[in-house]
Amino acid sequence: MRAFRDGDRRLVIRFSPTEAGAWDYRITSSLPRLEGKLGQFTATSSESPGFVRVANVHHFATENNQPHLWMATAIDHFTTTARAEFDQLVEQRAKEKFTHLHVTLDAGADLREVADRMRAINARGMVADLVLAAIPEDWQQRERYLADLVARFAAMNITWVGPEFERVPRGRAAVKAAGELIQKLDPYNHPRSAMAVTTSAPLLGDRWMNLTYYGTPDANIGSVEHQFYAVPAVNTGITSQHDLWTATMNGQYPGSGSGSYMTAWFEFMSGNRYWELEPYFDVDGGRAVALEGVEYVVYVDKPGPVEVTLEKHGYDVAWINPATGERTKEKGYNGEHFTGEPPDKSHPWVLHISREGHKEGMLRSYKFESRAVPIQEIEQSPQKVPFEIAEPAAAEISVSHPPYYALKIKRDTRATRSLLVEWTGEVAIDGEGYRVVGTGKEGTMQIPRSIVKNFPAVLSLRMAALNANGKAYLIDKVYRLVP
Repeated sequence: MRAFRDGDRRLVIRFSPTEAGAWDYRITSSLPRLEGKLGQFTATSSESPGFVRVANVHHFATENNQPHLWMATAIDHFTTTARAEFDQLVEQRAKEKFTHLHVTLDAGADLREVADRMRAINARGMVADLVLAAIPEDWQQRERYLADLVARFAAMNITWVGPEFERVPRGRAAVKAAGELIQKLDPYNHPRSAMAVTTSAPLLGDRWMNLTYYGTPDANIGSVEHQFYAVPAVNTGITSQHDLWTATMNGQYPGSGSGSYMTAWFEFMSGNRYWELEPYFDVDGGRAVALEGVEYVVYVDKPGPVEVTLEKHGYDVAWINPATGERTKEKGYNGEHFTGEPPDKSHPWVLHISREGHKEGMLRSYKFESRAVPIQEIEQSPQKVPFEIAEPAAAEISVSHPPYYALKIKRDTRATRSLLVEWTGEVAIDGEGYRVVGTGKEGTMQIPRSIVKNFPAVLSLRMAALNANGKAYLIDKVYRLVP
């Protein structure tokens, strides 16, 4: 633990015990009167669950090994809002069941006031997701700045979030330098990531992040990447009930949103084994996440007939209004192939098929997860991939004249009846990582100028796709990139 300067003649070491009991400490200092000083204090037990950590591949837990349901929203003007108004807002967000508040640390912020406001967030049982919007470019200034922030705030219940890296000059290198330093200095190993316009997954290869952020609920991005990356995902592109449930079906946790539909989502998910739910594809008429054989959650955006393939058991069945959380209980089902329709067609519905009695027993039988999360092998063999890149057909493409892109299905099957497709482009030699340049089976490619430093360049185009059964495929093709 490092000390930080709190005024002209005061140094503070801020520490948060992770266990109850006696703690010994030793001070290392350039001041002779402090060097080697020993001491002891006693930490009493508390009801706090502890800090948040990544758990079970795509999910979160707290230090007491209990699942953590991440639901965040932003507080704008974090340090400039009048304190009374700020406290009222924090209280309101706690009542709405939010577990995280997204706050931005701007340049020149009063760090004492920041600490006080973060304490207020923590005191209401919420985590502060601290967005670092003013990371210095100069490496010496950056090291001093981040070392001070870690010393001040690491002992609080926080997560570290870099700025939207796509909007930062030399963004990948800048957030990597900051992220690696935080990773080195933070003794509590709080979750670390960066904001993104679309996805921060291009930064995962730098190995300092342990979760990803998404700025869009687009299933072509979130659902596809969920199959490729073994880290949790948080989505800050949620602005509606539809966005919330789309992100949930992608396998993402909400990082934005407001209104009663958020509270309804939290109350519903809290009653489920959300920390084991993964996207599930044996369904028609909706999108689903499931813990197979235990519970299935199906979002039906356009009400109509729904079919779900199940493991053979007896199940409880209910329809939930996602706007209010109101539950309409149906007759129980015993079998392997559920079919049904929502109570009415006036709005979207959530179908919940679950073994409630079995779930209660699981809470007593398992410390956390009940089974390993399946990680599928991505198919890249040209002979086994049932589609190909048809466009762009030319060997050269231009940034200023965006080309048309399209895939061609080589073999029509039931599995190819619906596809989620993400197109990414990367100029590897320039080191900025990939960017999403298109989504869906066809469209007009948008290649950001920021990924290339010198023309002509070699662009690696990658098409990643999920078929209707959730099988993941990759196709790569190389182009000459010109202005």
